[in-house]
Amino acid sequence: MLHLGSIGGTSIDVDFSFFLLIFLFGASTYDPQKGIAYSLIWAPVLFISVLLHELAHAGTIAAFGYGSSHVILGGMGGVTINERQARPWQEMLISAAGPLASFVQAGICYVLLARFEIVNRDKFLVVLVPLLLIANFWWGIFNLLPIPPLDGGKAFRNLLRSLLRENLAFTIAVWTAIVVGIAVVIYAIKSHQYFLAAIIGWFTFTNLQQWQDYRHRGFPGD
Repeated sequence: MLHLGSIGGTSIDVDFSFFLLIFLFGASTYDPQKGIAYSLIWAPVLFISVLLHELAHAGTIAAFGYGSSHVILGGMGGVTINERQARPWQEMLISAAGPLASFVQAGICYVLLARFEIVNRDKFLVVLVPLLLIANFWWGIFNLLPIPPLDGGKAFRNLLRSLLRENLAFTIAVWTAIVVGIAVVIYAIKSHQYFLAAIIGWFTFTNLQQWQDYRHRGFPGD
């Protein structure tokens, strides 16, 4: 684990699996005609995108009065750790803050491309900014899927918890995750996006396990 420092009391660490994530993105986009430098641009793209996404979670947590958090960048993106006892509607907003930050980043990149000529002239920025725009747009969409542990899944369940009984909220949320997860896996396989199929397939399986635990033990798990 590599410690980078802290922002506003929130500590930031990078797990070594995050470098594996960068390698996988770089390797999958390698083009001999563009050279290795083009693939290496994924390092700042992923670092900036994931870090600001997680800091949005941490900032929302702090805004609700739950203090500082611990952000870890890892192989599945990132996680924000905070020992809090928040209300369901607060948890919903905390989860939604991440995808919102991703869309804001994409919007800023769009404005930079449209308004600032230097972005279209500089050899580094002309590659970095469009990739940041695309990465954050799709990262936001991906995280809105109602499949825990993605932010959309957490937000959807906490929305239901604000309106319904705990058991009913869990049942609706977990079966929504399973059905949507199966649909996404089928789509990903048909479109040859096997990495996406593997990730969503694993998330769907863990939600099915939660349902089985609930049936045997009588309470939902997170």
